[in-house]
Amino acid sequence: MTINYKLQKGHFLNSLLIAFCICLFISLVHLFFELIPADKFSWSIYPRDLSQWYGVFTGHFIHASWNHLLSNITPLFVSLTMIFFFYRSIGWAVYFMIWIITGFAVFMFARSNSHLGASGLVYGLIAFVFFSGIFRRNAKSIVLMIIMTVMYGSYTAGFLPLDEKVSFESHIFGALAGLWTAFVFRDFREHDEEIQKPSWSGENNSKEYFFSKDLFDKTLQQRKEEEEFRQREEDINL
Repeated sequence: MTINYKLQKGHFLNSLLIAFCICLFISLVHLFFELIPADKFSWSIYPRDLSQWYGVFTGHFIHASWNHLLSNITPLFVSLTMIFFFYRSIGWAVYFMIWIITGFAVFMFARSNSHLGASGLVYGLIAFVFFSGIFRRNAKSIVLMIIMTVMYGSYTAGFLPLDEKVSFESHIFGALAGLWTAFVFRDFREHDEEIQKPSWSGENNSKEYFFSKDLFDKTLQQRKEEEEFRQREEDINL
């Protein structure tokens, strides 16, 4: 398979641009709440509070502090770039599915406290890349799975309730959303994941046979009936 490096460069730059724009938007949202005296926690996810249902969609973009934001921006940028470059045909579907499923699961099952931050998205995207390697089992997805394991293997500690100020539920539900999304899209293949059979594989629909194929498909009873029919015709002709 010939690699079009110019095309791949264009795809990579587009992936960087998408990841940059999403991270920039999250940063601008935080800056807005830093400059404007508004209650940012009213936009967070508050479980089972129907008056704050919209937090399912907005909570991922709200951060408690600059340190909170900076701790999420780098892994979010890296994972988004990987998703939109290596899984570009389903990139937006993966992003929105993890975003919504994670937010809804936190809203339904997490502790009654404000949950905010993009860490659920980060865990979901990382989990998607990891489990795609398990479900797809091709060279590209397995290599990406190994890279994610090396880079973010320590993130598994985020599943434990070690700090009451950290929403470990977002981490768990984000990872589960990533697992589910990887399973849903397991059969979607990018162009570079398609397996092309070599010309020498010997698979040819137009096969020729030395003997007639019908000779072997017919049963003994069918051949006996045909023989009796020919014999009757010969008798009539005589």
